Amino acid sequence: MKKNLKKHKPNSKYYQKRKTYKTGEHKQQPLGLGPKIVNSIQIGLQENDKAHVRKIVEGLDEYDLARLIEVLDYDERRQLVEILGDHIDPSVFPELNEVVQEQIIETLDENQIVNIVNELDSDEAVELLEHMDDDEQTQIINRLSPELKYQVKSSLHYPEDSAGRIMSREFVSMPDSWTVKEAKKFLLTGDDLPDEFYTIFLTDEKMRPTGEISLDKLLRAKASESLSTIMDGEIVPIDAYTDQEEVAHMFREYGWKSAEVVDNKGHLVGVINLDDVVHIVHEEASEDIMHLSGAEEGDVYKSVPSIFRSRIPWLVTNLFATILASSVVRGFESLIAQISVLAVLMPIVASMGGTTGNQTLAVVVRALATRELTSRNTIRMILKEFMVGLMNGILFAGMIAGITWLMFPDFREISKVIAAAMLCNLCIASLAGILIPITLNKFKVDPAVSSGVFLIALTDSGGYFIFLGLAKVMLFS
Repeated sequence: MKKNLKKHKPNSKYYQKRKTYKTGEHKQQPLGLGPKIVNSIQIGLQENDKAHVRKIVEGLDEYDLARLIEVLDYDERRQLVEILGDHIDPSVFPELNEVVQEQIIETLDENQIVNIVNELDSDEAVELLEHMDDDEQTQIINRLSPELKYQVKSSLHYPEDSAGRIMSREFVSMPDSWTVKEAKKFLLTGDDLPDEFYTIFLTDEKMRPTGEISLDKLLRAKASESLSTIMDGEIVPIDAYTDQEEVAHMFREYGWKSAEVVDNKGHLVGVINLDDVVHIVHEEASEDIMHLSGAEEGDVYKSVPSIFRSRIPWLVTNLFATILASSVVRGFESLIAQISVLAVLMPIVASMGGTTGNQTLAVVVRALATRELTSRNTIRMILKEFMVGLMNGILFAGMIAGITWLMFPDFREISKVIAAAMLCNLCIASLAGILIPITLNKFKVDPAVSSGVFLIALTDSGGYFIFLGLAKVMLFS
């Protein structure tokens, strides 16, 4: 288990106030990063007043200092880290956004990085090192303490975003053959125990997990009792190669606070705690939301050129989708020339289709991520979304027909055309919103990344084609 739960953020009540001690006086001071602190730091950086900056930073905990570093711009961050030098608290780094973390690491020399990593838990050290170049990573790892070096190298052996990468190697384990007396003696005399732990993991003689005991249960047990008789034996070890999304799903389903991680031989190699899973859930949810729009979570911290480069592929793809829709319109150029009102009305059909499809898409992508959409309920979900699209189609077909009839009295026949097009496009959009992500997921393609592109192409091109095609058939047949 971790030495300290750095990824836990203060709750709302605790976050409002904290106690500080200064020259023997007991004072209440607001906790949190207010605008006055940020402004004061920025002024100190502009004036290069190093003493002033250090004095303010000394009063911040690791979480507040991480938020301060993040709200500063790129040049201010570099200047602040340079002023703090070797005095920067290593526990700040796990709190930083990944993009900011990499920016700060680039400003440090190898000795500083080694000193920082040596102070971190193994999972936090891995998180810091995994995005470095292979050569730089190897140089840093070779200079770590022997124990941490072994732990980091072992964790980096596992795939990125796997249980082996995110697990902590700081935990307490005991043979299940021990008595309660032996366990308590070990806890009282052990020199290599984590600073904080709440669960003890039990293993057999081959280091395979057999159960776990909470500290409060151990303290209340009789000294003569065997650990195997009082342990909770209903455990489900997680394979080290399990994807982190699956890990988060298992924690959610079983209500775990921690879970054992085993290697391919079933040996206990690490532990995943609830705070790690909260971090995963936040990371995965943010990533999916950003991917739906072609952006990335760290864009708020990146430079303009970096953001520009990352968004180009999405925009290029959308450009071609728009060109495809324009090509459809071009095919009906002569029709639009005869009845110009069609050009005014056709974006309405395409826009409503896109909105309907995006609503379904958001629900389905989330359902796939949380495993709520399975093979057992897929058909039912498809039928349900089709019925919703049909009901929306009927409602909005009637509305747009009435509006068109009133707005264009000289072209009242078009009201029938747009009503039929609206009904068809909303039904198709609802089906596309569920079938596209399901199909992509089946072929192991992240639906959060690619679904939006296909949906836009279908609803825009399809909307124009349906509306203009129906106009041609219904008005000139």
